[in-house]
Amino acid sequence: MLLEQLGRLAEIVSAIAIVITLLYLSIQIRDAARASKSAAVTDATTAMQAFYLELGSNPAAAKLFLDGLTYPETLSREAQYQFLMMMHSFFLGVQRCFFLAQVGTLDIGLRDSIGTALHAANDLPGMHLYWRQRKRYFQPEFIEWVEDIFARDPYTEMDAYRTHS
Repeated sequence: MLLEQLGRLAEIVSAIAIVITLLYLSIQIRDAARASKSAAVTDATTAMQAFYLELGSNPAAAKLFLDGLTYPETLSREAQYQFLMMMHSFFLGVQRCFFLAQVGTLDIGLRDSIGTALHAANDLPGMHLYWRQRKRYFQPEFIEWVEDIFARDPYTEMDAYRTHS
């Protein structure tokens, strides 16, 4: 009888240990998911910050970017290529944010906030020059999202790219 009671006690202790282990694993999985989302947000915003910091702190890059967006036909062949590569880098970052949001790793609101940069420049000739030449490098879902943004009326209050008299 004693051996049978010890066997039942061992089963109860084993069942309790399994429940505790499952609870611990669920907490670890939840924490890992939170950490993954946090890392994705940090990665996305750091990449965008680096791009904008380069434009804001490098007069030559800023001039090339503004000239490329507003008057791409005036750029030399080499400068036009530089502008297209600059834009491609930016669009790769935006596409990364788009797909991170699609899988739930990045907040949709943050993705749309980053997409505001496209909307702010959606009527500029350089933006469309880039998009015509490079959109086939991107995934169909992303192309559809960008083209939806381009179809919207441009922001009239966002005139950072406009020339001022």
